[in-house]
Amino acid sequence: MFNIVKSLVIVLLVSGLIATISNYYFTSPFLGVFVLTTIIQIAASWYITTYTQYRQRQTILNQQTELISQIEAEGTIAPCAYCGGENLIPITSDGDNDFECIHCGETNGVYVNITVAQKTVPVDAQPYEVSNHNSSLQPKPDSSKQNDNRSE
Repeated sequence: MFNIVKSLVIVLLVSGLIATISNYYFTSPFLGVFVLTTIIQIAASWYITTYTQYRQRQTILNQQTELISQIEAEGTIAPCAYCGGENLIPITSDGDNDFECIHCGETNGVYVNITVAQKTVPVDAQPYEVSNHNSSLQPKPDSSKQNDNRSE
């Protein structure tokens, strides 16, 4: 409430100052200039406030969009340890990955396990079939020849 009164006093003082200067130097009517400058100040204030709020909303929307994209890139769907409900949670490597379930409200902990494996290169060779009855390796039968024999 105090801020509104303070703003109105400032608007009226500026309008009065401009109207006084205008009346003194240009002999224009004091009341007309006073009302006009008050209306211009209120309109300009409304426009600036509206534009500022619009820019803030756009900035927040862009930040939220970026955050959602980042969560989708670094997130996973994890089941709750209490109720089993699925939650989309962000996974970070440098912090705890605790989350609160959106279904039951319980706090869950996420443990990330890193596994290192040796990269291999596929060998260009004939596939072999391993049988439980015979431990020797046998060439895998060609399935295209079997299909030809069945069609006859």
